[in-house]
Formats: sequence, C-alpha cells, structure tokens
Amino acid sequence: MEEKEQVLKILRKTRKAYLPEYFCGVVILLMILLANTRGVAIPDVILYTGLFVGFFAVSFAELSRLVTRYKITNTKLVVIDGIIKQHKKTVYFGSLAYVPDLNVNQNRIGRILNYGSVYLRSAGVQESTFDIKDVNSPLKILSLIENLVAELRKH
Repeated sequence: MEEKEQVLKILRKTRKAYLPEYFCGVVILLMILLANTRGVAIPDVILYTGLFVGFFAVSFAELSRLVTRYKITNTKLVVIDGIIKQHKKTVYFGSLAYVPDLNVNQNRIGRILNYGSVYLRSAGVQESTFDIKDVNSPLKILSLIENLVAELRKH
C-alpha cells in the first residue's frame, strides 16, 4: 500500500542569518537620513554610493533568502535553488535509512537566536550529502528528519 506524499515543512533561510547585512544597510541609510535632516551637505558621490550600498545590503539578504527553498515531505527532502533557472536536489528517505551522520551546526550567535544548519552525511563521504542551511529551530528539523527516517526503517 503506497502512502500519499504530504508536505510536512517548507523552509527558507532565516533572516537571523543575515543580521550583519541588515544592520549595515540600515545604519548606512539612517546615517544618510540623519545627515539630511540635520542639514549636513553630503557630496553627491558619497550620497548615491551610500544609498546604493545600503539598499544593496538589504536587497542582497532578501534575495538570498528567496533563492533557496527546502521542502520536507513524508518520503523525501528537496532543496530548490534559484528563481528563474532552478536546480533541484532530492534525497529520498529510503537512502537516508543508511546515513550514519545527522548533525546540527550552530555558531554562538545561532545558538542564542535559535538558527543553524542541518547536515546529513553518507558513509565514507567527507562533504554533505544534503544540507539545510540557516533555518530556524534546527534541532526541531533534525528531530523531524530522524523520526521520518526511523519510521522508514520500521517498514
């Protein structure tokens, strides 16, 4: 009896991973706004460069979030990279039943803000078989994947 595929979770990279970009962009834009409201004359080159860098930093972070999507279903994991030209990587839980390493990687800021990456590695492979980067609550995502793999091992 074949089980119908259900989407359990759709993930994107968290905004928390891009805090430095947001911070720099907003600080630059606020400095320009503050200088203009105080009547400080800013040369056009510096003004336009500051506006460009400020908007670019925030736009880069948002675009980076939109480019990569993760989908967890009851039978597979899917990573979709790209907006116009897409690259899709699918890993079925059948192959994950033999994956010895399921790991979470969080730096200090990630632990404080509760975001990180989930890495899945196959036996004998140095690089990741599959990675879900910079998502909120990575321990919950890891637990979900472990439960799905354990359920598959039962069958």
